[in-house]
Amino acid sequence: MTEMEELTLNLGDLDLTSDDLTLDTVSIHIQENLEDALVQEALKTGVDLRQYSKQVELELQQIEHVSIKDCILPLAGINPTILLTIPSSRPFVSVFLSLFVDIEQSQNIASLHTQIIACDAILERMGLMLGGFQSDLSSISSEIQSLQEMSLAMNIKLKNRQTVRSELSELVDELIIPNTMISVILDVPVTEQQFVEQLQELNNKINYVKEQAFSDTQACGDVQDTLHKLKIKAVAKVREFILQKIYSFRKPMTNYQIPQNALLKYRFFYQFLLGNERSVAQEIQDEYMETMSKVYLSYFKSYTSRLMKVQVRRDQRGK
Repeated sequence: MTEMEELTLNLGDLDLTSDDLTLDTVSIHIQENLEDALVQEALKTGVDLRQYSKQVELELQQIEHVSIKDCILPLAGINPTILLTIPSSRPFVSVFLSLFVDIEQSQNIASLHTQIIACDAILERMGLMLGGFQSDLSSISSEIQSLQEMSLAMNIKLKNRQTVRSELSELVDELIIPNTMISVILDVPVTEQQFVEQLQELNNKINYVKEQAFSDTQACGDVQDTLHKLKIKAVAKVREFILQKIYSFRKPMTNYQIPQNALLKYRFFYQFLLGNERSVAQEIQDEYMETMSKVYLSYFKSYTSRLMKVQVRRDQRGK
């Protein structure tokens, strides 16, 4: 503010301190002022001109203060109460110039304030957008967590179903009796390889049903009757086949080693009988032992008789 106080003003014709001012000019101004109506009225009434000029100056200053307060300062965005802080002793021109400097600075400050408000509004909108994004991310995170929980539950269910499926698949495969097995057991001769294969499969199913019967599996009751009928048919065919082979040993002049080798080829038949019909297996065993004992006895008698004949011949030759 001190710099503004030192400013010089160019008052033009009103500057009384100018060196160019002449007495003629002063007299002209005095004459013009004396012709003024207010001055003439003051001279007639005997008013002190000095006191009157001071009063007029004060009134002018008050009017100027009011005009600045009501018009100029509001347009410049300055609080009018700033006039209360100005000392009355300062020249009004210097004060007015300082006010114009403050007005220019206040305009810059007002522009900066407007920009700050705009930035605040933008930041507020960005904050709202970020808040929305954060809420969306939190909802997405909760959805991902729920999806992970659902995936884990579905994975556990899948493993359980796969385990149950494998066990049920094994159970169903063992309990199902295909039509091929039934037709082969009933119609195909026992000497065929197809019959042997189906007989082994039948034996596996019978053993599996026996194991599941201890676990109270209700599905076993649906196939037990069919398996029992197939077992009876297979036992009858196998018994008849083995007995025929055994009875063939009893024929005279028969090489019993040949049918024995044939029986070794079908040794699973006896295993099947031993596991499912022990009485039939015992019958076949007894028949085999009896037949082979007779065969060996006949061979032994024939051998001893021939030895005796050889011995008699030697004795006769010696005599």
